[in-house]
Amino acid sequence: PIKVGQIWVGANDGPVHVTQDGGASWSDVTPPKVPKRGRVDAVEPSPHDAEKAYVAILRYQLGDEKPYIYRTDNSGKSWTLLTTGSNGIPADYPVRVIREDPYTEGLLYAGTEYGLFISTDDGANWQPFQQNLPVTPVTDIKLVKEDLVLSTMGRGFYVLDDLTSL
Repeated sequence: PIKVGQIWVGANDGPVHVTQDGGASWSDVTPPKVPKRGRVDAVEPSPHDAEKAYVAILRYQLGDEKPYIYRTDNSGKSWTLLTTGSNGIPADYPVRVIREDPYTEGLLYAGTEYGLFISTDDGANWQPFQQNLPVTPVTDIKLVKEDLVLSTMGRGFYVLDDLTSL
């Protein structure tokens, strides 16, 4: 959203690619340590830094319930795993979606199979953020103005009004 011609894509069998020239050429920037054949459910280019992006990779259908959120700070040349299983999102909570707040850099929202988590330190630590949301898969997250909008599996959608306190 901040660099003309930059497009990030993820595939349902694991690869992540980026183009810097509107699609004329593509680079495979798949995180090297992620297990193969995971479904890239979300690619989130940072709205604050053209070099930064996040990916959420889902592998529960392959018998792997671990959460996989990666961040790159250099357009995919290297990646950092943001979900260790001991930094807030439990080791058996698959992640479906990751979004960065458009107003606050490093404020992240992660939708898992069992609800919503937030990080206020760019993924170093996570905390549950249910706010009366039932335990349900969060399938997508959008930030509209200052509201958080969640879609959930089989339960519709939820809106948390006015995130300015975060």
